[in-house]
Amino acid sequence: MKRWVIFLAALLLTGCQTAPGLPPAPPEEVQEPPLSGQQAAAQWLSDDGHHAFYVNSHVVTVERAEEPAEDCKLILTVWDREDPAVPIQTIFMAEDTRYAGDKSLDPAWSRVEDFNFDHWEDFGCVYAMGNQPVFYHVWLWDPEAGQYVYEPAFDEICYPEADWGEEKITGWARSSASTGDYSFYQWIDGVLTEVRHIKIDFEDARDNNSLYASVTDLTGGEMQEVFRYEGDYYFDIVERWCSLGYAGED
Repeated sequence: MKRWVIFLAALLLTGCQTAPGLPPAPPEEVQEPPLSGQQAAAQWLSDDGHHAFYVNSHVVTVERAEEPAEDCKLILTVWDREDPAVPIQTIFMAEDTRYAGDKSLDPAWSRVEDFNFDHWEDFGCVYAMGNQPVFYHVWLWDPEAGQYVYEPAFDEICYPEADWGEEKITGWARSSASTGDYSFYQWIDGVLTEVRHIKIDFEDARDNNSLYASVTDLTGGEMQEVFRYEGDYYFDIVERWCSLGYAGED
């Protein structure tokens, strides 16, 4: 596996020519000064197989496995920014969504947020995507263990976003121009739990006038429908229900 060797490498150039008529002297190797940190980093990142992002006091480098396996196609290596001599953690991803040949994916492929509201940054990396749905594997920082811990509950949440106002995780998955699902999660006793779901769909897929919006809440340990609206112009209604403090009162 490639490490940070490139950041310490020097380029070797062959040496001078001798005067005419004299036997050629052995070429002298001239060693150029090592690349600066910025030059080496720019060179490393220019490779389509490389990616990096910052989280807390760490830098996470991402590269393709030299010998991809079913459970290891990408290698995420966590380094201490102040002392990058030895990695503090190595993570393997079985999915290779990062390198589809589109470098414009860089900014969105990795996301850094405080996903569990403990004032430490966490990160997610895309493992599946479609025209709109985007799903992330998420790792949460555990300060006691000094490691990022994989949290599988996020795998089913389409584009999870942390909302500090209500300490909730929001997901949105579009199924068509008019339909889709909002999901809202909170941490309950250390478990990421869905507490509200809003579904917008057609009662009859062949009838454009059968649109409805259904709200289900976690009640008594079960998800139960607490509101239903049928018809168009549901946007304001849905917006109100996106706040967990709203319970149908006007």
